[in-house]
Amino acid sequence: MTHRRTHLWISLVVGLAVWGAYFAHFLQQMRRGETGGLALWFLGALAVIVLAETVATSLIAWLFRRRARPLDEGPTLQAALKASHVALMLLILLALTAAAVLALASLFGWTLNLSGPRGQVVAANALLAMVVVAELLRAALTLALIPRR
Repeated sequence: MTHRRTHLWISLVVGLAVWGAYFAHFLQQMRRGETGGLALWFLGALAVIVLAETVATSLIAWLFRRRARPLDEGPTLQAALKASHVALMLLILLALTAAAVLALASLFGWTLNLSGPRGQVVAANALLAMVVVAELLRAALTLALIPRR
């Protein structure tokens, strides 16, 4: 397994675990009507992601340094480019959908109350979810498109 494929697996697994736990906590907080401490949870999740991916990727690279295969740039690069394009298009679709929801709400005179702390937390986490979904899709699709040997 190439280092790129190993890193993608680590990124996918760590991302699903950490962001899954973060968003589960976020939903619990929203059900309780509490928003305090979510900024610290976000920063903590971000730190865990960076640390876990760095440590795990470094450890795997060090442990399997002799068995690592050279990177085949052609097919691997093509897989990464295709997956990145799909993830970018998904991110654009999600952002445009959010903009459309806001526009429709104003058209019908509905207020989404984004001015208060709770509304701002929900909006920030909706934007975060869009980025996380796009990034996890990119990693998973790259893994799916990399040719098997």
